[in-house]
Amino acid sequence: MLGRYFKRERPRVFLGVLAVAPRTDLKRHFDEKGLFEDANLDTALRQSLTEIFSLAPVHSVTVPLATDLVLDVVIPHFQSGGAWDVSLGEIGFPIFWRPKITVASRLYSLTTQNTKATFSVTEKMKWGQYLSRIISWRAFFGFRPVFDRKDIEYLLYQACFKLLVKMQKEI
Repeated sequence: MLGRYFKRERPRVFLGVLAVAPRTDLKRHFDEKGLFEDANLDTALRQSLTEIFSLAPVHSVTVPLATDLVLDVVIPHFQSGGAWDVSLGEIGFPIFWRPKITVASRLYSLTTQNTKATFSVTEKMKWGQYLSRIISWRAFFGFRPVFDRKDIEYLLYQACFKLLVKMQKEI
């Protein structure tokens, strides 16, 4: 009942930086070529981030309020999946890595530049889906990549949804 008298004004949130960090890990050399042939994946992921976080840009603020917040979002790491069979003489063992993406964000005050909160979410392809792809006809014949851009973008949307839920609780 008293809540309506003490309602807190929701802050306005503006979009700061959207970025995809360049891959420097060793696995980037082993990812399937088909994942990256049709388009630059970094650009596609950045475009997807722009669609997901459709907020007004921070440079459009003419009169900043003390409660205004800025959101920066970055993809520090992503990988497509794969599987290799490594053998050393008579001993062999498989190496697996699933498609995975990490999305991190920072929420900070527009006027003071002080960080209010940071968030990070990592999303991986489920083991059942991964194994069904690895043992599919697609993988056996190799006429198409086992994992493609749509898989990474699907994981991106899932990670961003979880990130937004975390941020909503903070604001």
